[in-house]
Amino acid sequence: MSGSANCKRCGTCCRQGGPALHGPDLKLLRSGTLRTEDLITVRRGELAFQPLADRPEPVTHEFLKLSGQHGTWCCLFYDEQSQGCRCYSHRPLACRLLDCTDTGPILDIAGQDLLTRFACIAADDPLLPLIREHEQRCPCPDLHALAGDLAQDTLDPARLAELEATVALDLAFRSRVAAELRLSVAQEMFSFGRPLFQLLLPLGLQAVNTPEGIRLHR
Repeated sequence: MSGSANCKRCGTCCRQGGPALHGPDLKLLRSGTLRTEDLITVRRGELAFQPLADRPEPVTHEFLKLSGQHGTWCCLFYDEQSQGCRCYSHRPLACRLLDCTDTGPILDIAGQDLLTRFACIAADDPLLPLIREHEQRCPCPDLHALAGDLAQDTLDPARLAELEATVALDLAFRSRVAAELRLSVAQEMFSFGRPLFQLLLPLGLQAVNTPEGIRLHR
């Protein structure tokens, strides 16, 4: 929650989602105040809400944000009972600047100096080349264009088959790496972002495992 004297502690900003992290927040990870397990990677191409936007837009550059809780985007550190923040004294930059009565400071940093997973992983970490491989083999599709095709019922069958293959590859890749490196689900979300099948759900495409493989159904 904001440190503004005008803050009414309504929790609206926290419930809408944890903040994106910026360069100065790297010290929170290095000090151990934040763990990579507390973060989720939002990859380039995903649909996400920008500050004050009323609809999701494609992300042009990946970034890290605080994870949600209980299956929602509500910030991991928001305490509903006390309507307070469990890491308030060490909150990220965006939280310190956010003031719903004066959005200038938060808008000034929106999209600037965003922290990515690559800044948080040691150069010799065995996970790093796997992240790069995953990004190359399982890129986030153009969800904005895909949403348009679905809305107009113009999705090409060949494109649908390509999506199904990528979703299957994404799941297989994650499963293999998680088993080999014993990654928790939280560590997986930091390392690879959300699975592609989860990104397709809001567009009306549901992944179904069939004897013939992954199929996407509307």
